Amino acid sequence: MALEDVLYPFLNLYHRSPFWFKHFVGYFYRIIPNQIKYGKFYNEYANRIIRFQKLNKAETQQETEKLLIKNVNQAINNIEFYKNYKAIKSIDDFQNLPIITKDVINSNRSLFLNNKKQSYFLKANTGGSSGTPFTFYIHKGKTRPKEKAHFDWYWGNNGYQKGKPILMIRGKSLKNNKAFEYNSLDNKLILNCNLINEATIHKINKKISSFKPEFIHAYPSSLSIFTKVYKAYVNSNKFALNVNTVYLGSEGLSDIDLNNFKLFYNANIVNWYGHSECLAHAGRDAQTGNFEFHSFYGYVELLDENDNVITSTNKIGKIIATGFDNEVMPLVRYDTGDFGEISDVNEFQNSAIVILKNIEGRDKSVIYLKDGTEVSLTSLIFGEHHKEFEFIKEIQIIQNKLGEIFVHIVQLKEMSEKEIKGFKKSLQNKVAVNTLDVTIKVVEKIKKTPRGKHILLLQNLK
Repeated sequence: MALEDVLYPFLNLYHRSPFWFKHFVGYFYRIIPNQIKYGKFYNEYANRIIRFQKLNKAETQQETEKLLIKNVNQAINNIEFYKNYKAIKSIDDFQNLPIITKDVINSNRSLFLNNKKQSYFLKANTGGSSGTPFTFYIHKGKTRPKEKAHFDWYWGNNGYQKGKPILMIRGKSLKNNKAFEYNSLDNKLILNCNLINEATIHKINKKISSFKPEFIHAYPSSLSIFTKVYKAYVNSNKFALNVNTVYLGSEGLSDIDLNNFKLFYNANIVNWYGHSECLAHAGRDAQTGNFEFHSFYGYVELLDENDNVITSTNKIGKIIATGFDNEVMPLVRYDTGDFGEISDVNEFQNSAIVILKNIEGRDKSVIYLKDGTEVSLTSLIFGEHHKEFEFIKEIQIIQNKLGEIFVHIVQLKEMSEKEIKGFKKSLQNKVAVNTLDVTIKVVEKIKKTPRGKHILLLQNLK
């Protein structure tokens, strides 16, 4: 068993410990070899990446198909939902399998679980960038080591050096609602994204200046808020410190924000597409802006409204993903809820290589507290993995006044009054005291666009 799995139950205890203890433990944890920390699958996946980097396009296609067929057949052999399907032998066979959605899984969750692997179940959830929460299971000993190995490779390819100081602006809620906190496990200074304003920026700037981060890891919306407040405070169009690279994920990144960040931080901007279900990952090319999916991570299709694979450029379709390496709850042909547009350079004869020039569905909405502080919904709600998500089918936020939001919920399972109050308290605890009033209302349906697309935030403040 990986050391991380042994220590994981004690993580909350670590976070409650005195600073000197966390600093001491963090220093020694950082120098432990990765295979000991994350287990043997860390190296297995890292070696897969190395092997794929040496393949030509035809070989990549062959190896990707092998991975796909192996993982799908594991699902067919062990998951009740697929009991009436035969093992696949080709991509054509694979494309005869049904598309699954969050609604399908939520209505039949037990049918998607491999009960032979119950000891490897790790419960997880996501708020969903589109406002559709989802609870699922990842594979203990595989999913987290894979994620670590993947991002060690991806960040390392884009400038990161292990152990170097990172400024994190990603919606992390902090103990006692502090403005910032040092994480010695990863040498990170973590900012409370819901507390970046004129009143806190002086001490935040002082701490950042002494910490001297070489890298920034952020949600685009949270970095945008920080940049705006910081620029006004220092009265400068340049960040005061030398930053090598800014890493941005979990939300869409507009061309305007991309260029603004480049100019202000004078750094490389690395942007990617991924999601909590750990099925697909794509890096954004710095020159073309295209997103190229990594075929050793998972398999991706772009389908039209009739669930046919799109075979021509400049067409928008649904991003459908099939994950590798999760035997406890394998998701096959899963509708991510996101949309992409095929790039002009996509090679349709090679289904392992998917290149998109645009991805839609990655919301960057913000609300405003009573004191005018901007707060990203990703940092407040959807990046926080609230336990109440397992009761919620859809969620929508409405704001008509500063510091006041209405949260409309379509229930997946009935929530008790205690659970609703707990969710309300959890949201309010993410921001400064008395800066946000929350009213939660259970509704039958959520207002959508004329085309049926979910509207995450109805922002009526101008």
